Amino acid sequence: MVALYNYIARVRRKEKQMSELNSDFQLEEAIGMHVNRTAFLMTEEIAKRFASHDLPLSAQDFGILFRLQKQGPVTQVEIASMMMRDKTTITRRIDGLVKKGLVERKPCPDDRRYFRVGLTKAGQQALVVMIPLVRAFQQEVLSDIPDEEKAITIRTLKQISDKLIKLK
Repeated sequence: MVALYNYIARVRRKEKQMSELNSDFQLEEAIGMHVNRTAFLMTEEIAKRFASHDLPLSAQDFGILFRLQKQGPVTQVEIASMMMRDKTTITRRIDGLVKKGLVERKPCPDDRRYFRVGLTKAGQQALVVMIPLVRAFQQEVLSDIPDEEKAITIRTLKQISDKLIKLK
């Protein structure tokens, strides 16, 4: 009988702790949830728009191609760092882009253990289509938001991002 009483007391204490934990936390007010949800929805939509132009690519693929256009050939490690993704994920993404003929790997002249990844002509041509699609999509999605609010949002997200990077 004592064991049952102790069990019931433990359950009630846990219920009370859970109730206290949940009383002041609202997931709907968590910025991380909204950032994640928005990123997911935007990523899905832009992939559909790329596909409608016969470009079966993801937003992450676009990010890689765009950075290669801006910076020229770089190593996969540098791409992983720029994209804030692990090397395995980036290797898979680059493998897919190589198969599609959008990027190519060439041995690094300074260190043959590494490859430099660069855009091909097909990759440059894909960006000619993709950049206006991304620009138009962003304008469409953000058209009702005043410029001042967009600037505040970007500034706030950068501050959060910088703080999280420092925590690493």
